[in-house]
Amino acid sequence: MLLLCTCTLIGAFSLTFLRQLPTDVVLFVVLTSGLVFALRPFSRPVGFLLLGFALMGYAASAQLADKLDPEWLGRKITISARIDNFPVQDNGNLSFLVRPVDRPELPRIIRLSWYEVEVAPKIGEVWRLAVRLKRPRGLSNPGGFDFEAWLFRERIGATGYVDNFARSYRIKGESLSFSGALRGRLVARISTVLPDDDGTAVLMAITAGARHKISSSQWDLYARTGTSHLMAISGLHIGLASGFIFLLIWGVLALGARRRNIRDCAVAVALIAAGIYTLLSGFAVPAMRAFLMAGVLCFALLVRRRVPFAVVFAISCGAIFILEPLDSLSPGFRLSFAAVAIIAILAASHIEQLPFRDIPVLSVGLTRVLQLGKLQIALLFGLFPLTVLIFGRVAIAAPAVNMVILPIFNVVTVPLTLLGVLLEGPFVVLGDQCLVWAHQSVNVVLRVLTLVDDVPYVSRQTRRLEGVAIAVAWLPALFVILPTGWPGRRIAWLGLLFVIGYKPEAPPPGCIDMHVLDVGQGLAVLLRTDDQSLLYDTGPAYRNGSNMADLVVLPFLYGEGLDSLDTLVVSHADQDHAGGVESILRALPVKRLLVGEPLVITAGSRSGPALSRLSQTRCVAGISWRDNTASYSILHPRIRAPWTRNNASCVLEASVGSHRILLTGDIESPVEKLLNYRGVFRSTDTVIVPHHGSRTSSTEAMVAATHPRLAIVTTGYGNRWGFPKADVLARWTDSGATIVNTATSGAVSQRFCSGESNNAIRRHRHQFRKFWHEYP
Repeated sequence: MLLLCTCTLIGAFSLTFLRQLPTDVVLFVVLTSGLVFALRPFSRPVGFLLLGFALMGYAASAQLADKLDPEWLGRKITISARIDNFPVQDNGNLSFLVRPVDRPELPRIIRLSWYEVEVAPKIGEVWRLAVRLKRPRGLSNPGGFDFEAWLFRERIGATGYVDNFARSYRIKGESLSFSGALRGRLVARISTVLPDDDGTAVLMAITAGARHKISSSQWDLYARTGTSHLMAISGLHIGLASGFIFLLIWGVLALGARRRNIRDCAVAVALIAAGIYTLLSGFAVPAMRAFLMAGVLCFALLVRRRVPFAVVFAISCGAIFILEPLDSLSPGFRLSFAAVAIIAILAASHIEQLPFRDIPVLSVGLTRVLQLGKLQIALLFGLFPLTVLIFGRVAIAAPAVNMVILPIFNVVTVPLTLLGVLLEGPFVVLGDQCLVWAHQSVNVVLRVLTLVDDVPYVSRQTRRLEGVAIAVAWLPALFVILPTGWPGRRIAWLGLLFVIGYKPEAPPPGCIDMHVLDVGQGLAVLLRTDDQSLLYDTGPAYRNGSNMADLVVLPFLYGEGLDSLDTLVVSHADQDHAGGVESILRALPVKRLLVGEPLVITAGSRSGPALSRLSQTRCVAGISWRDNTASYSILHPRIRAPWTRNNASCVLEASVGSHRILLTGDIESPVEKLLNYRGVFRSTDTVIVPHHGSRTSSTEAMVAATHPRLAIVTTGYGNRWGFPKADVLARWTDSGATIVNTATSGAVSQRFCSGESNNAIRRHRHQFRKFWHEYP
């Protein structure tokens, strides 16, 4: 059975490598072929592989068909919708999921943002909302988060925002969903008893699956310390909860029932409790996995049958795939089942081979500690390939941290939290006190995590792996797969050390790489040679406090193996160009900062100390420098020139051999005409189109003078300004330039080498397109 389950998943996962989904005819042929092969014993594995491919294909096709119809794009629509999750609030802005209840022509799940909201909706409520929608779409960058894949897995068929110029209100008299009402009640109970802090946010997450109060900085802390699995309802919590309920029911019934009835009743109630807890999690994949496994084991106990672990594993895995095929694409599915498999392998082969197990005095203490330690190390090695390839990070200190944290959670936090929410009526005071104690235990955990996080090298963000490096990343799994004593297990250490220390190759001598990142309506360009790196602009910042430096630029720089920047150029102070400066300066050492306008730091800004250590050098025409490969020149503005805002943009030219790259910021026609009059513009290979293709820029004189082969426009998809303008694009194309827009092509990369004329254009959205991606 385990072999057939594995074949099914291999068939399903193979679909994710396709750029386009097979047609319904092809899927039908694959499905019928799979059924035929599955009926014959010798060809059954092949049959299940084909069935997995076909079932995933049908599920994916149904989800793609549920995307927003183009006729609704950008139109104001009034809908009645049920709030499907806990709204996440950040600086007065909300993001939440809704299910329309009166518009069957719309997707089943829509992700909305609501800016400057006064009265926040609650989970389970039905609201009348005026919204503007668009099809699911995300940015496309090397090493970046695939937002479209996440939307696809979560079955979100549209995104949009609530129109504040129209009235939105809660519909009176509508009943709440059962799960929404229960989860909302638990959150209200906890928030009434406990203060609004990080510890309370964790208790809400492990009690009601309400993760909306956990900030992004806290999630980063949990990821760096390898404890993210503890901060939401997971298989561990389901197991602890069902075990706690089992013991509680056993104790209550022990006084008057027969021994057999005690166990059967306790098993049944524990399974029901596990089901309710899974419901509270929002049917998260790790929780579903634990519940299904618990269900199979409980059934086996009730009917007095022994069920091999492989059968339990295969049934739970197959059930999730059949019920929700798209769930098998989530990281939680892979990590959850991989962790269980590692624990099973360790229990079957390695964990019994521990010292002290025959010494009575030490068997209870040291042996258990060694078992837990060996388990944590095995999880580090066994999950290493998945965590590196999915998240690009390895929490080196995770085994030691979990050795300390797990007992606190298992013995104190989870039992006290469950008692706190279960004890009501005459016992409510005791329940409140249990919640207070649980909150104190979580705060102890958070203090430990903060101390650990301050230790250097507890976590390592890995580089973007390619080719052989991906294969090497799987070597640490040998630590779990191979039995103790096999020489091959030592290779696991080599694989781990290789990946941690791996850096992608820099451009060869004599070449410069240009990467124009997809940061929406903004700009961020990396120029890199074999010995230096220059970042031109940092992308936009947003009202909710996020910025593209954290979301796109820094992950890309880390993936490229850059731990510092030689030069940071901020063209001017507008937020779509300078929005990520604070994040860049906090995260990376920068040797030199060039600015078109002085960067004004607001009081209390976290970037103040970083900027105070680094002097701002004004961009002045005539400044030039070179490295081993390329030369760089500032073309604008001149010293003491009265330019401000867009026209103060720092114009930079980079050249290697006969190749030239022109970075223009947001300069407008007055500056373009002046530079052309001074003879500054020269024939150029690649130009960043000024001001995102606005009509205020790209004059005919500039276009003719630069005469580029490639003109790159950096815009946000469907931006409200309508950039780039059609007549502006026409001027560039009439000059012979190829137009590439990051909104439709994703990140754009080129390599320029001295003495070579081939500067191939790499469009990330095209090169790494999957069937769930919007294209172009």
